[in-house]
Amino acid sequence: MSLKHGPLFIALLLSLPGCAHRAAEVRPDTRTTSHCAQAPLLQRYARSGMVEALSEDRVRLSVLADVHGQDCGTPDCYFTRVQAVFHFAGGDACHVEEVEVSTEDGGCGQEAPHVAPRLETFVPHGASDLADPTLAQLVLRTRQGDRALVVLPRNLFYFTDVKEGAPLHTTLPTGEEDETECCWGASIAEANFREEPATE
Repeated sequence: MSLKHGPLFIALLLSLPGCAHRAAEVRPDTRTTSHCAQAPLLQRYARSGMVEALSEDRVRLSVLADVHGQDCGTPDCYFTRVQAVFHFAGGDACHVEEVEVSTEDGGCGQEAPHVAPRLETFVPHGASDLADPTLAQLVLRTRQGDRALVVLPRNLFYFTDVKEGAPLHTTLPTGEEDETECCWGASIAEANFREEPATE
């Protein structure tokens, strides 16, 4: 195309249905921000790219949890992909109202049939203001109480088989005789976090 036809081509392009509108929409990419996405409890996850602000009152946390349910804590190639969308009450605080949690199992070969992700609503049990710098953990359970999430500043545990009234263990089993059997969760592998500088 010659230079003398260039302006005519641009005018024709802008006159096509929808093209002028699309041309006007071209802007630098801007990310949604939320002060809750940088809450103290989520800072390590955010530094590793696991936190995304969807709006001012919704934040998504995406992690891969190592499944240890059947192997006494031995790491393996099975994993559970956990995506948790936090809904906040709004305002200066970051009170969690509910969390939509999608979970999907994978790893260790493709011979098993694909199972669609499981979507459930979790609600907080106990303190739930992520803006509180003293919040040591956030405990979430399904309304039926059979599954749970425990978010700690340095790890997250996903529990698939919770018995009523049983403690939620956030460590791997030690094998001690008086150790309570239930309930053990799948945690995030340390390798999934970006390496952080050593603190003195």
